[in-house]
Amino acid sequence: MSEFWDREVVERKHNEWMALLPVRLHINELIGGGEPKWPIDWFESWLQGRKFERALSIGCGAGALERDLISRDLCERIDAFDASVGSLRIARETASSDRIRYYAADFNRCVLPRKTYDIVFFHQSAHHVSRLEYLFTQVLLALKSGGLVYLDEYVGPSRFEWSAERLAPQQAFYAALPREIRMSDELPLPIQIDDPSEAVRSSAIEPVLRIGFDVVAQRPYGGTLLSVVLPQLKTTDAALAYCVGAERALLAAGLPSYYAVIVARPKRRLLALIRYAAVRLLNRWRSVRARR
Repeated sequence: MSEFWDREVVERKHNEWMALLPVRLHINELIGGGEPKWPIDWFESWLQGRKFERALSIGCGAGALERDLISRDLCERIDAFDASVGSLRIARETASSDRIRYYAADFNRCVLPRKTYDIVFFHQSAHHVSRLEYLFTQVLLALKSGGLVYLDEYVGPSRFEWSAERLAPQQAFYAALPREIRMSDELPLPIQIDDPSEAVRSSAIEPVLRIGFDVVAQRPYGGTLLSVVLPQLKTTDAALAYCVGAERALLAAGLPSYYAVIVARPKRRLLALIRYAAVRLLNRWRSVRARR
C-alpha cells in the first residue's frame, strides 16, 4: 500500500471524481441536507461549539485535514500518521502549525497510546484497512471518556464483492450514454488493481464499527453511480449534470450510498473490547478452516 501512495505523490493517477465542481456540490447538498456544506462545516455545526484538546488522524495523507482542523481551532493538538513516507514529507513541509505531529505507521499493526485522544479522525483511510477489528480496538482504547470517532469514508462494496450482477445498474446507465464520451464499450469492475489495499474490507467498516461504537450521526453522500461511472467518461458539463441527476434518482429509488460521514462514540469499554476480541477469534478460526 505505501509503495502505491508514494508513487501517487510523484504522479497522481488515482481518480479524483469528487473534485469535479457539480459533483462536489451534489455531495455537499447531501451532507448538508439541502443546504450545501463541506463535511467539516457540517461536523462543526453538529458539535455546537465543542472543541477537542487532542486529536488523532489515521491515514493523514498529505495533511489537508489536519491543516483545516487547526485553522478552525477545532483541535488544540493533532497526532497524525500514514503508511506513505512520501505523503508524510509533504504533510510536514506544508504544516501550518507546530501543533501537528506527523509520523509513519501501518494501519493494520499500529499500537495507540491508551486514553489519550478526545477524537479520532478517518478521512478516506479506513477502507484501506484489512484488520478493522484490531484497529477499532486500538481506537477504543486510545479514546478518553466521552471521545468521538469521525469517519468520512467509502463504505461501498469491497474489492472482492464486485461482479457483473452487482455492477448491472451502473452498466445499464453507462451503456445508454453516447459512445463518444465513453472510454470503452463495457464498464470495467471498479477495482484498483495496483493498490491491493483499496476497498479491501470497505463494506465491513460500518458493521465492525458498530460492534464497539454507537453511531450518533450519519450523512450518506452517494457515489453509487458517480464514483463508478465518471472515471470511465470524457466529462462535459452536460454529461456531469446528467450523471448527477441520475445518481439522485437512483438514491431516491433506494440504492445505498457508497460514501458517508459517520460520527460515533464508544459503547461500554469492557463489553466492546470483549466483543471485538470474540470477533477476531471467530475470524481467525474461519481463516484456519478455509485453509484446510
